[in-house]
Amino acid sequence: MKKILIGVTGGIAAYKAANVVSALKQAGHDVQVAMTPAACQFVTTLTFAALSQKEVRTELFPKNPTSDKGQLYPHLYPATEADLFAVLPATADIIGKFAYGFGDDIVSASALSLSADCPKLFCPAMNSQMWDNPVVQENVQTLETRGWQRIGPEEGLMACGTTGAGRMSDPKTILEAIQAALQ
Repeated sequence: MKKILIGVTGGIAAYKAANVVSALKQAGHDVQVAMTPAACQFVTTLTFAALSQKEVRTELFPKNPTSDKGQLYPHLYPATEADLFAVLPATADIIGKFAYGFGDDIVSASALSLSADCPKLFCPAMNSQMWDNPVVQENVQTLETRGWQRIGPEEGLMACGTTGAGRMSDPKTILEAIQAALQ
């Protein structure tokens, strides 16, 4: 059983993350989900709590923390103990935060707290014009240079009505990449 931290960010593809979390839990992994405030606009925390059987982390500073270290230091735990970190969807915003070391939400702060040897995967999902933006491409290259593994994006019709590169990879493809990274 591996400890897997899944970061979910604010894009319509967030619904696909539910399939990934469910499959990882069914495979016997200890899955913890952290969500940005924008992600909570697309999929509820209840969905991920039910699938992971764990409280979902959404805040850097919980309103009523318990003495549990994950409540007191949600940006450190479970990140410091994770065997793998995957972000899906990885929006242009979160990719930029990772590239520049910002930690102003629970997902980006958790990324800063990962051990050096923790595999880090990101699954880009955004409009094709955003994906093709030179700043986004530079940020993606920065992450890859630092050892992050990129999964996708794929080409196809997107929720915004455009067609091109930017669709988040299929959950099956993401699961295969996660399993390979855990080897």
